[in-house]
Amino acid sequence: MDQAGRPEAGALLQAGTADAAALPQRPCILVVEDTDDIRYLLVALLQDSYEVMAAAAGEAGLQMARSAKRPDLILLDVMMPDMDGYEVLAELGRDPRTADIPVIFLTALSSVDEERRGLDLGATDYVAKPISPPILLARLKLHLERSANARRLKDLSEQLSRYLAPQVYQSLFDGSRQAEIRTQRKKLTVFFSDIKNFTESTAQWQPEEVTLLLNSYFAEMSQIAAEYGATLDKFIGDAIVIFFGDPHTLGVRQDAVQCVKMAMAMQKRMAELQLRWREMGINKAFEIRIGINSGFCDVGNFGSKLRMEYTIIGREVNLAARLEQAAEPGEIMISSETFALVQGEIRADARDPVLAKGFSHPIPVYVVHPGDVASAADPDVIFCDAPGLHLEINPARLTVAQKVQAVAELRKALARLEAPGVADQEVGRSNAAEGAWPASITGLDLALGLHRAMGMKPLYLSMLGRFLEGRKDTPKRIREALDAGDLKAAELLVHSLRGVAGQIGATQVPDHAQALEQSIHEGRPRAVLDGLLGSLEVSLGELIAALEAGLPAAAS
Repeated sequence: MDQAGRPEAGALLQAGTADAAALPQRPCILVVEDTDDIRYLLVALLQDSYEVMAAAAGEAGLQMARSAKRPDLILLDVMMPDMDGYEVLAELGRDPRTADIPVIFLTALSSVDEERRGLDLGATDYVAKPISPPILLARLKLHLERSANARRLKDLSEQLSRYLAPQVYQSLFDGSRQAEIRTQRKKLTVFFSDIKNFTESTAQWQPEEVTLLLNSYFAEMSQIAAEYGATLDKFIGDAIVIFFGDPHTLGVRQDAVQCVKMAMAMQKRMAELQLRWREMGINKAFEIRIGINSGFCDVGNFGSKLRMEYTIIGREVNLAARLEQAAEPGEIMISSETFALVQGEIRADARDPVLAKGFSHPIPVYVVHPGDVASAADPDVIFCDAPGLHLEINPARLTVAQKVQAVAELRKALARLEAPGVADQEVGRSNAAEGAWPASITGLDLALGLHRAMGMKPLYLSMLGRFLEGRKDTPKRIREALDAGDLKAAELLVHSLRGVAGQIGATQVPDHAQALEQSIHEGRPRAVLDGLLGSLEVSLGELIAALEAGLPAAAS
């Protein structure tokens, strides 16, 4: 107050600022229109209800849209001299800052194709010229309300997503999962971890201190879980429950491998966290212990119509929890089932069986070597993992006697694989199941082609049939492209033919196609190209004729 009892200027200014902040903010409309009279009309029409920015050209409109004062909606003229409305709209769509701004086209064009073009580029609506103010205002109100609702839903969904595993959140929003009571039985890999003696160590702490430490720990571990594609089930005190295999899976084996690798990354990150906490004055040597098990669990939505939770239950979940409790600080203890899945990629040592509450028999367990991952890239490890074949030999871990035994076993296995008649018997059974198989086809290496088709005869026959039907006119199309001077199109046609012919095991066509493709790329004279095209046409024609004569009727 001044001496007369009046409010001081500073107080008035503060009050005015507070009042202004309390007023609802008006939506901002950007008008991009090159005709002065129409631009003036639009500004006059809108300024009582909206904040209005105006630009007379496309480039200026883009700059305004990208400015700090981001418009809530854009009215965009289609026909403009420097950049037309379609070009402006395309630029808006390419920029993350402006891609979601609703755009209403202002146009005198009545072509369906023009309208479709704008809608395909992302226009929200059209308003035809001459402009009808009631229609324009109604369209503006409608699309601004829709945009505001979309923003509210986006903000709400982002907040809700923090209460759900990212995979569950995504599957709900893309429609692949419904919020209903439903479970299924699946083979999962389950992870439990906790901080050893955390409750006792922090008993004298203030709640704020416990919260700070736990939140920093959970943030780091959650980030690692996300990097490995895990489904983060829940936090229980200082414990974390995670699983792999639902709602997305890489396959039972790879899910288990990812889980163990994630656990190893968490143990490594824990060491880094300990250093950070010591710098903050927390001198407790906190360590985490981890238990992992693989097996069939019930997974899905449990609860009621009022409240449900996406989680897992079952004996295998309980076992993972028991393994975590049996592990020493800093250890990763895995079950024999998990070890069987990760063997060959993860090294682990057998430990004495664990007596676990709720389990009548001792549980065989293994402890992982943190950071010690075996792979095929390791020059000391002979490794192969394929359907029907699993091989891992690490000479450095074998004694002389064990190496002799390994050689003997490998020789026995090789002798059985090379036994005469075995392969022929398999081919005979396949032929009986799949119908006649051609003995040979001129211009085609059947064995090579079948190998490149993963040994699946139906797939290979289908590829041959598609080649037969789709490549007959390729030389004609190449010649037409050359006649038109479109060397790029001709080169792409030849390249495509070469790739497909090589895939099916053709013997001559790929070489002729490669020679022609290279000559086109080098810009060789047309006479040279015609000669090479002639050779390709002959070899392709012979292959087509052979396929027509040699393929089973179902394939051709």
